[in-house]
Amino acid sequence: RAPPGSGKTTRVPPALAEALAHEGRVLVLEPRRIAARAAADFVSRERGEPVGRGVGYQVRFERVGRADTRLWYLTEGMLTRRLASDPFLEGVAALVLDEFHERHMHGDVALAVAHALQATVRSDLRLVVMSATLDATPLAAHLGDCPVLVSEGRQHPVAVEYLASGARASLQVRIAGALERVLAGGDRADVLVFLPGLAEIRRAAAFCEPLAARYDRDIVTLHGNMPLDEQQRALSPGRRRRIVLSTNVAESALTIEGVDTVVDSGLVRIARYDARHGINRLELVDASQASADQRAGRAGRLGPGLCLRLWSSPEHAARRAHEVPEIMRLDLAEMVLQLRSWGLADPATLAWLDKPPPATLRRAEELLVELGAIGVDTGKLTPMGERMLRTGASPRLARMLVAAEQAGERDGGCLVAALASERDIRRVRRATPTDRRPYPQPRTDAATAAPADGADLIDAAELFREAARRGFARHECDALGLDPGAVRAVERARRQFAGRSSSGSPVASRELDPEVLRRCALVGFPDRVVRRRASGSLRGVMVGGTGVVLDAESAACGAEFYVAIEVEHASRGARSEARVRTASAIERDWLAELLPGNVRNERHVVFDGLSERVIGRLRRTYLGVPLEEMVDTDVDPSQAAALLAEVARADPERAFSSGEAERALLARLEFLRIWLPESDVPGGDRLWDDVLVASCAGRTSLAELRRVSLVSALRGALPHHVRALVDAEAPVEITLPSGRRAAI
Repeated sequence: RAPPGSGKTTRVPPALAEALAHEGRVLVLEPRRIAARAAADFVSRERGEPVGRGVGYQVRFERVGRADTRLWYLTEGMLTRRLASDPFLEGVAALVLDEFHERHMHGDVALAVAHALQATVRSDLRLVVMSATLDATPLAAHLGDCPVLVSEGRQHPVAVEYLASGARASLQVRIAGALERVLAGGDRADVLVFLPGLAEIRRAAAFCEPLAARYDRDIVTLHGNMPLDEQQRALSPGRRRRIVLSTNVAESALTIEGVDTVVDSGLVRIARYDARHGINRLELVDASQASADQRAGRAGRLGPGLCLRLWSSPEHAARRAHEVPEIMRLDLAEMVLQLRSWGLADPATLAWLDKPPPATLRRAEELLVELGAIGVDTGKLTPMGERMLRTGASPRLARMLVAAEQAGERDGGCLVAALASERDIRRVRRATPTDRRPYPQPRTDAATAAPADGADLIDAAELFREAARRGFARHECDALGLDPGAVRAVERARRQFAGRSSSGSPVASRELDPEVLRRCALVGFPDRVVRRRASGSLRGVMVGGTGVVLDAESAACGAEFYVAIEVEHASRGARSEARVRTASAIERDWLAELLPGNVRNERHVVFDGLSERVIGRLRRTYLGVPLEEMVDTDVDPSQAAALLAEVARADPERAFSSGEAERALLARLEFLRIWLPESDVPGGDRLWDDVLVASCAGRTSLAELRRVSLVSALRGALPHHVRALVDAEAPVEITLPSGRRAAI
């Protein structure tokens, strides 16, 4: 453990690589791409050689290095993918987990896998865990009471001030106030401002522009989606003093030269698995105390520094000490798939530092079965799962890519998957370049304004292809209403999925096949099928019974069935409906064609109150979502009789046409039960039940039941001796001495 700026990232790994030069390579796992690139570049420059010779890096979109490169900086996810082809980490002498306090999922996986390898086939593998704020005691105990090394480094003192006033003001107003306080004092170098996301960075940059101009400062942004050259410029000193607006990518493993002041918003966006909607959703939360300490440490690199926190000291004391590990709060499908490829039958058997929730693990395995990646009974990786792993994409997108390739639409599949994996390229939703499928304006009846075959990703793909034809120029992207940074990110992802490192044009000579790509979306998101509740409505019900609302501008809002690709968590409570931001219309018939195992045909015999008859109702469902219902009047006679008898029992007056004769017979029977108890006359309830069963036999409707003579049915249900007793002891009439018959 060592404080920020003490050289953990740039001093320890090269020393290990030198000491273990004859034993193998050293892999350093970084939580972020920007940190892996920057560390490799810094160490290479210190060695006086280009990146990729002795020191290389591998991140999601790039691999810079050679076969004889001994020191590799790579993002954590790269290791878990590598395990599929190299399960024993052959040729690796040491594995270094940097900034482990952030507790990213891939870091926890790497720790668990490395620990398992050490205990079995790789007792020679060195494992180094580094952090500035991690509580090392439980980790050391987990690793068999391993040694803990502590270095104080050369961190300068940082004065921390709390600015809680103006808490109700907007974030950009509070940031500007803190900057004014810092800059008005003079003699401050660069200022690093921590913000929770790109949207907040953009708003703060626009709001603080006059302030920066007044104090002769440049505003620089820093976030994970920036190209490498722009990131490098943000990390290096400028010609003028700067205000650097950054997400938490600058929190650890990076040194921004020239910074002596930090303004901390105290906010961070974290992903959390939402079991109700089956998605990872972003939440804006307070940063932990450990995260705040990491941020403050950025100000102590050059000399005594200053950190302004936009919350109070009591609020700080109430914050959680450390971040919740990702493995405890995220979807685990990708992790489970990678561990299956490693040969692990049950991820729960690994020695986890924090065990993943069993329910989340179970849901991950269910999704992988739905995608065809693991066997239903065996749980083992299937040929489809192996193909999915080779794409390097998350399980859903990987399934889409395989389906697209199988259908001969590989290029289109790569583009659509890239669009789904990155943020929306459109600043505002608008028509496609050819006006092929315009988005309707938001309105109450918007669901009737778009064609039923709409797909948001295909519309975005058309815009992207048009931007590509125009050379991805910034002004052309602006003209199309596109975000140039998002377009670049999609192009990088598209090349990775396509396996291309060149910068060739992504625009194929032939047009995209919308139907094929919409089918691919279905097999990639089989558990996100939605059926619209009613014609003209934007509301629908998703698999699992979740209520959703489709964005009024979606190209799929005219479809009865669609796949919800991007779902935005409802923010107004647990019962709120989620909003579907990106959707792809599908045809009802595709469900049985592409996913027959999820379609069920159910037949129920029911009493239809409107027609007053027993009918068979044929119901077809997809994972519980109703597809269609049909009525069949040809029902099993025994089932019909039993159900009709239940209806008659509940409401006999509705079921039978009874009159004075029936009431008179029942009264006489009751008379005999009272005055001749030894006669064994059946009670009314038992008699009625016998009559109901007998009368309903062979009948299916109340109309048929009403034609039954109840007097005959009641007498027919009586034993012979009871019928004789009724006639003798409780007759309907008697003969008088005069010979006249009189009614009783």
